[in-house]
Amino acid sequence: MGRWILLFILGVIAILMVSPLILTVFTSLKPTTELVNPPWYPPISMTFEHYVRVWTDGGFSRYFLNTLIISVIDAVVMIGIASLAAYAMVFIEFRGKVFLQILFLIGLMIPVTAIVLPLFQIVRSFGLLNTHLGVIFADLALAVSIFIFMFSSYFAGVPKALHEAARIDGATEFQIYRRVVMPIATPAVVTTALLEFLWSWNDLLLRLLLMTQDGMRTLSVGLLNFQGTMTRDVTGLSSGTVIMAIPVVLLFLFFQRHFVRGMTAGAVK
Repeated sequence: MGRWILLFILGVIAILMVSPLILTVFTSLKPTTELVNPPWYPPISMTFEHYVRVWTDGGFSRYFLNTLIISVIDAVVMIGIASLAAYAMVFIEFRGKVFLQILFLIGLMIPVTAIVLPLFQIVRSFGLLNTHLGVIFADLALAVSIFIFMFSSYFAGVPKALHEAARIDGATEFQIYRRVVMPIATPAVVTTALLEFLWSWNDLLLRLLLMTQDGMRTLSVGLLNFQGTMTRDVTGLSSGTVIMAIPVVLLFLFFQRHFVRGMTAGAVK
């Protein structure tokens, strides 16, 4: 009986979480004449004209490319920076190590909204407004502490004997990092890539501040084009939301096993 009650509760929670996406898909596939029906009604005659309009007239083809470039570079660079820093924190002894760990911990405690304005001023002072590079720098600065601790948690579970054996064989620290530690850290790499990609893909605040030119906007900012002060393009907004959600959902479904392993790494010793 307890198992069935648990399954029922989880089923209700799953329905509550999935229902907004289902309603959004229904709205995006409805002709304009069917919008008078309740939103939970499935479309009687499906149409993809709203997707075509959003992709072409709404500029989502360019927004999609901008978002993809920034998110992929964010994920790749974050893996390199966070894993190298975590390797040093776990396997290398050096002066000031504890102080650096405290600094990274402080970085986790500072709210994002408290440093958005200083980040904007730094990016503007370097002349990087309305550039992919400026947004990437800001993204990395906001999230690097989180992923350093994530990699550190995973690396702490790597047997010290592997590291010591490679050092005895004459391998340099970078060779140990590249050939010994990183190949067995696939779950942490996948988790970092997915989380950073997801955060970069969906972020709105930094994109609003740093991307003011229409040709440089991302998908999250592009969705605002369908919502005015007094009116709202419901079908356009729904179609754009679905376009924005599909890549993230597919990535998570494909890498789900590695993602769960990476999130639980270090929880049990």
